[in-house]
Amino acid sequence: MTKKQSSILIQINVPHTESHSLKESIGRREGNVTIPPHRVEPFSETLSHSTAMNLSFIRCCTGPSDGVFNHHVCQNHQLVMDSIPADAHTREVFYVGGEYVDDGTGNETVYGQVYVEHLVPVRKPLQKYPVIFIPGSSRTGIDFLTTPANNDNNTNSPTQQSWSSHFLSLSHELYLIDPPFRGRSPWHPPTHLSSSSSSSPYLTFGAASLQKAWATPPSSTQWPDSPPAGKGSPAFDHVMKSTHPQLANLAEEQSVAQKSLAALLDKIGKPVILLAHSMGCKIAWLLADARPGLVRAIVAVEPAGPAFQMRGMGGLRKEPTVFGLTEVRLGFEPAVGEGGEGLRRRLVKPGEEGLLECWLQDDGEAGEVRKLVNLRRVEVLVVTGEGSPHRGYDWGTVEFLRQAGVEGVEHLVLRGEVGGVLERRGGGGNGHMMMLERNRGRIGEVLGEWVGRRV
Repeated sequence: MTKKQSSILIQINVPHTESHSLKESIGRREGNVTIPPHRVEPFSETLSHSTAMNLSFIRCCTGPSDGVFNHHVCQNHQLVMDSIPADAHTREVFYVGGEYVDDGTGNETVYGQVYVEHLVPVRKPLQKYPVIFIPGSSRTGIDFLTTPANNDNNTNSPTQQSWSSHFLSLSHELYLIDPPFRGRSPWHPPTHLSSSSSSSPYLTFGAASLQKAWATPPSSTQWPDSPPAGKGSPAFDHVMKSTHPQLANLAEEQSVAQKSLAALLDKIGKPVILLAHSMGCKIAWLLADARPGLVRAIVAVEPAGPAFQMRGMGGLRKEPTVFGLTEVRLGFEPAVGEGGEGLRRRLVKPGEEGLLECWLQDDGEAGEVRKLVNLRRVEVLVVTGEGSPHRGYDWGTVEFLRQAGVEGVEHLVLRGEVGGVLERRGGGGNGHMMMLERNRGRIGEVLGEWVGRRV
């Protein structure tokens, strides 16, 4: 009797609400078909994915076509990997940093720990540098995972993809954090917290043209609520419901974050890319200063600034930023005092019409400025939205970094005419919360391309 070879396709459905071991799923009976678990070792990772996955695995089957097959895993692993969604990943969570302190009642509690969500792409090989996502003021790592409720329905399209999904699809290992005392990183009394009012997202995220901090009204066209609307509109409510109180003392928050996240860098043990947003960029500067050998690049999305006197939703802050970019001392050379003594400044006019004056270091008669020696070799991309208040003053942050000796600083304004980069990918018009806006996936592509080109 002649034997012939056959092939069989097994469909495995993995719901989005669960994580499944491929080894367990494949090693079960499918009708008359049994796949031995010991033959699927290359695919035994636990999968977790933000949407339902249909994983189709092709098995090479040999033997008589009488319903009893001698199954083995097909040697062409690429056929299997091609069936796995590009952003499929394993997931673990843990805490780093923190120290035991007296809680005032004679008991001890842990203070300053940071929640970390660690995502590892299933697709191999991994990129050389992991990416750490650092959220902005009153925000958590969820900003890089989810999107406002009324964005376009096709959330799997390149335009709608979250930034975490995009970097997973590029095979970057990811770490998403909640800064100290916020979200899943616990706070403890008597820690003093501050919160955002309902007017804050409206002015900064959804209706940047109302923001008086910018000299020329910008064009904000990518916010999901169109026209920009307040309470009751889906995107606005998404931002407000995911807004957290944060530590009122910025210097304390930055100091604790620097210490705890330096512990994360030590745990990872190899250079990383920091992708930070807004106030999270202050933490990024401090991390690169504390662990210069472990930070390869910083993608600073609309960094809090400009130097020396930060602008916020109500215009200029009264309190100066004594160390230029941060409220915690950076490693300048020559060194500066504990109160920023020795760091002189002068007001500089912009080189482009319509932008705002910003402070830079005063080089004085000797023409000397203090250098950020630990950031010198770090590649930096500052990203600014065309429709954001930051359009008026991010240039000052860029020039401060260059003046302080940071060699690889690049400034990208997201507008159509910049090399046609966004014109062919969904247009400009982005505001401060661009990771939640309509063309967020296209921006993620631009950021990923910069990382691939410069890092």
